[in-house]
Parts: sequence; C-alpha cells; structure tokens
Amino acid sequence: MLNTQVIQLPKQSVEHDHLYHQIILGVQGRAEFEVEGRGDLVCNHLGCLIPSSLSHSFCGIDSNEILVLNVPVPDRPAEPLDQVELNCLSELFDRSGFFRVDPMVRQLLQLSVKEMRSYPEDESLARSFGVCLLQLLSRRASRQAERRPSKRLNMDVLDAYIEANLNQKMLVRELALIACMSPSHFFSVFREETGVTPNQYITRQRLQHAKFLLESTRLPLSDVSVQTGFSSQSAFAQVFKRYNDITPRQYRLKQ
Repeated sequence: MLNTQVIQLPKQSVEHDHLYHQIILGVQGRAEFEVEGRGDLVCNHLGCLIPSSLSHSFCGIDSNEILVLNVPVPDRPAEPLDQVELNCLSELFDRSGFFRVDPMVRQLLQLSVKEMRSYPEDESLARSFGVCLLQLLSRRASRQAERRPSKRLNMDVLDAYIEANLNQKMLVRELALIACMSPSHFFSVFREETGVTPNQYITRQRLQHAKFLLESTRLPLSDVSVQTGFSSQSAFAQVFKRYNDITPRQYRLKQ
C-alpha cells in the first residue's frame, strides 16, 4: 500500500536501495540525491524519481524537509495496489531521474504537508494526498513522454573524451563541438538528459578518478589534484569535501 511521510534527512551521506518505488519532493531546504551517477539538489521546484531496487545516495543540506511517496511494485501481492496507482506506475517509473515540480504540484504539496501535520495519526489522509500527488505527477509524465525526443547525446563518446582529459581544464564548448551542437543548446540538452550541468558532471568524474587514485596509489595529494584537473591542492580539497563531507586525506586513511 502506498505510504506517504514527511521526514528530515541527515547531513551525513547515506546509500541504500529498497524493494519499492519512491518519489521525493522537497518541502523546505535542500537535499542532495544521486541516482545512477546523476546527482542534483531536491528542493521545492525539483523532485526525484527512484525505481525499486535501484541503489541511490542522499543527504540533507542544513535544515531540510522532504515528502516521500513509497510506492510498492505491482508484482508484490503482499502490498496490493488499486487501479489508480497501477495506471500511474508505468508512466512514472520507466526511468530514474529528476523532474521539475510545477506550481500546481507545489501548491498541492504544501496543502498535503499542512494537513498531515495537523492530523499526524491519520494514515488514510496521508495516503489520500499521496495518491493525488501520484496522479498529478503521472499526468505530467505522460504529457512529457509524448513530447520527449529520443536521446540526442552519445554519452559513450563524451565520457571517453572527459576521461582522456581529466587532468586538463575542459570547456562546455569543447563538449558541444563533439556533440555537433551550439554551446547553449548542448547545455540545455545535457542537463535534460543527465540531470546535471556539464560542469557538475565533469566535476563528479574528476572526483571519482581522485577516489580511485587515493585508494590505489600513494601519490601525494598535490599530484592527485594535478592528475584530476584541479587548479591547486587546496581547490581539490575544498571541492572534495563539499561533495563527500570528508577531506581527501581523511578519505585515504579510511581505505
């Protein structure tokens, strides 16, 4: 049965998976989510879809509050779905990722949270609001699917270029040239298809390679920063800690 709850996320990063679908909507503040290598900040205008059994990580940023819709999968008889919920699932959970929360959904979200706070013991009320949100989001997903073009970026080619140039400064226009697009159009398409900006994506790739070097080599941190394309060791340490809540030196010691 669909479950709706309002919770606060810890500031320390957590990674897990579960046997049900999940929709995350920001109530107040921000929370960072990463699903299938794509990350972004969930807030009142950006939500997140997480299909069942898909590993994902998350953490809260400062004071935060999110509404979570836990939606059981159709093939689990112990958790039956009604027809309304079944109709929504095929539209929403065919892929993971982030989505824009329009003003009407935000309005329903705020009303839902207000009523759930007023009647915290009323599970049927919370579930009713959850079903309404599920229907609303499903209709939007259906309309977007009708307009959605096929994938326009060859990520294998882009990833190969990024990996080969991690130790250098990379500009969006270089990637746009590979994709045969103007920089502004490439930026828009890249964000739409990956859920993050090109620079955010490159930074995550740099940090992923930095983790590999920290785990598998004894290179000085200054060399690690050079090989991953950061302007200085201090810049590397600052970005690494912002994304991982731990310094590069602390990360190496934990391995």
